[in-house]
Amino acid sequence: MRLIPFRWLVPCAAALAWPATALVQSRIDEVLVYPGGAQVTRLATVAAGTRELVLTCLSARFDTDSLQITAPAGVNLGPVQVETLPRERAPECANSPLDDGIRKLEAQRDLLTAESSALDTSLGYLKTLGAGEARATPSTGIAATADSIRKTAHDALLRQAQIRRQLADLDKQLAPLQGQRERVDAANPQWRSLRLRLSTAREAELKLSYRITQAGWAPSYRALLDTATGALALERLAQVSQQSGEDWKNVKLRLSTAQAAARVGVNPPPPWRLDLYRPQPQAEMRAMAPPPAPAPMIQSVAVSGSRAAAEPALDRFDLGVFQGTHATEFVLPLRVNIDSGTQRASLTLGSEALQARVIARVQPQSEAAAYLVADLAKPTGAWPRGTVQLMRDGALVGSSTLNVASGEERLELPFGRDESVRVQVEPEQRNAGNAGFIGARAEHRYARAWVVENRHTAGTLTLQLVEAAPVAQHEDIKVQAQFSPAPTNQAWRKQPGLVLWEQPLAAGQNQRFTADYVISAPKDAQVSGLR
Repeated sequence: MRLIPFRWLVPCAAALAWPATALVQSRIDEVLVYPGGAQVTRLATVAAGTRELVLTCLSARFDTDSLQITAPAGVNLGPVQVETLPRERAPECANSPLDDGIRKLEAQRDLLTAESSALDTSLGYLKTLGAGEARATPSTGIAATADSIRKTAHDALLRQAQIRRQLADLDKQLAPLQGQRERVDAANPQWRSLRLRLSTAREAELKLSYRITQAGWAPSYRALLDTATGALALERLAQVSQQSGEDWKNVKLRLSTAQAAARVGVNPPPPWRLDLYRPQPQAEMRAMAPPPAPAPMIQSVAVSGSRAAAEPALDRFDLGVFQGTHATEFVLPLRVNIDSGTQRASLTLGSEALQARVIARVQPQSEAAAYLVADLAKPTGAWPRGTVQLMRDGALVGSSTLNVASGEERLELPFGRDESVRVQVEPEQRNAGNAGFIGARAEHRYARAWVVENRHTAGTLTLQLVEAAPVAQHEDIKVQAQFSPAPTNQAWRKQPGLVLWEQPLAAGQNQRFTADYVISAPKDAQVSGLR
């Protein structure tokens, strides 16, 4: 197999007269899409005895430094020439589905316009029948002739009105397509052609690969939860878009989480130096002070009415969603079509069946409501960070962010509010009982209580109630806490002060939770955080 890199490329000012030139239509066979770009692989078949291969209608947006041509054994590759042409000099390249659709609509409009002109001619003739040979019409046939003219004119006028409506409908269909074509032409004002010198004694297939930056993909997911059984189906989705100017038709598509532009190494850390601080005289410090920062430079200026048109904004993808995940490739089992444009193609990458623990979680300090949470072990494999649609028992409840690479031990997905769980927050009691001064210390008392009721008609739910208890950050501040019933964890998620109760709650049952706090500090101290 022979591989020719771009360092053999020769700048093309004019075509060379090489014998046995073959103008070949190549096709895109495979595309590897990664965040912020794609690698496109084309196939071209050359006949035996071909001395020169010419490929036309290539996107002018690919990186010429990444161009590689691979040939099988027995094929000798020579120098390569790349020529860039404006779109108007390559009308044969206007063969995209968008161009075909516009041409079909324009052909229909031309037919209707021609028919309307023919009807105008016919009506003009009917208007002149009152002169010339029409005067020789026998008196016995005047009535029949007039009736025939009336019917003919009536039908022609009705058809003209119908044609006007059809032309208006065609113009409405053409306007957005023509606007899209103008945007595509503005984003891709040029085409490239490639000339390759070669020699082969038999028919061979060449591979041409190059990279483009006008493409990318972003992951998304769909989570479907069955609250009765805890079964959770997690579907992988991909949003793919490309604006290279080339349509990807019937291609093998691979999606990679690798970032070609990511930093490939780190610099060594600077040494940690310690020294004694030596104060400097004020005059010396002023002399060593850095000069004032210059005024910021103008990055760009947009002039209204300027003849230089700004390049249309390209579709951008959030590269940060791939941080923290090792590079992984997803290979689609079937060939796909992705046209060049601003539309994103949604592709399904598969689904995984998981088992979750359904929890009704209450955080009364935030809201007097219970929200369902699916708690499950993190799925294996690569799951880049992305948006997840949340479906609960077949109904869409909203969306969140799936971040499997987070530092949490387990994965939690929220699934909306449970309207059948009632949460009552009792008024907070402050400085109740014998609150006041004890010696040289000031004392503050807080009493909180909540009642949670399961109003479901059947079944038992797993209830979690989370309370943020006071935590002293200074040794002079003392906190005494008393909870009822005894909490399950007083450092939920390894955070001191987050108190968690977890217990089953049957349908129709309720549970009361209380938290009493006594906070004391020196009476002359100002304690921050008191509520």
